Amino acid sequence: CTSRVTTDYETLKAMREAGCRLLIVGYESGDPQILKNIKKGATVEMALRFTENAKKVGLTIHGDFIVGLPGETRESLQRTLEFAKRLDVETIQVSIAHPYPGTEFYSYAQENGLITIDSMTDESGHQLPNITYPGLDRAELVDWVERFYGEYYFRPRVVWRLVRKAAFDPAERKRLYKAAREYLDLRSKRKQFVREVKSESLRPEAEGQTAG
Repeated sequence: CTSRVTTDYETLKAMREAGCRLLIVGYESGDPQILKNIKKGATVEMALRFTENAKKVGLTIHGDFIVGLPGETRESLQRTLEFAKRLDVETIQVSIAHPYPGTEFYSYAQENGLITIDSMTDESGHQLPNITYPGLDRAELVDWVERFYGEYYFRPRVVWRLVRKAAFDPAERKRLYKAAREYLDLRSKRKQFVREVKSESLRPEAEGQTAG
């Protein structure tokens, strides 16, 4: 099932009684200003209350977060990361914001000169950032995706929770094994992308020194 953080307790309870077990929830950000920028229509406090209620009625949550939203900074990203850890939902997914033509985000990105490339994926379909912010370039956005996953999942309580589930549930063990392989593959691609972007940024400087 999918749900918004504006869903009240009684509705969540009814969903659980109707057979819903897993909620996919788009939290997007844990920074109040970013939530206003994207016109989320919800607050950090509402998200926290929703999550508490969902857990209370026995619903498992998969939370979606996005890095690189309008007005993003290192500080807003750190707030979102801490927010995600405070929510402590079962699993998370972290995506990179993309301004699609025809959207308000695209107009904002164009007007502020934030779009750096047209492509949003590499040749294998791996997601790439196509925007940059002052003090927050494409490589750092990808770094933040990796940081989210690392800091979220490699906490003792989360590791123990996953190990315990895998130990007693063969289906869960198989799912976690598959997810781990996919994560390691994407992690390798993200690190390669960061190296390539940083190498490109250093090239003009090196060429200038050679010419001098």
